[in-house]
Amino acid sequence: MEEKIFPRPAVAGELRDRFVEARLHNDGGPKKDENRKLQNEKAGSYAAPNYLIIDPKSGATLRSRAGAMTEGSFLELLRGAALE
Repeated sequence: MEEKIFPRPAVAGELRDRFVEARLHNDGGPKKDENRKLQNEKAGSYAAPNYLIIDPKSGATLRSRAGAMTEGSFLELLRGAALE
């Protein structure tokens, strides 16, 4: 996704104009268990990759989807998030 979908103009524009990227690595490191717990709380899943849209004010998960996606399905995920 990061190499093939994120750089595409429509996706890159959505990401640049409406979102702040954050990554949570749960496959190693000193905070692996803490990160896995947070992912499960926010996404309800340990699946990877897992893309979440989180409201910056409330911290609530607005949308979530696990697994690889096409450009169209990823844009649908991004555009379906009602952020103010």
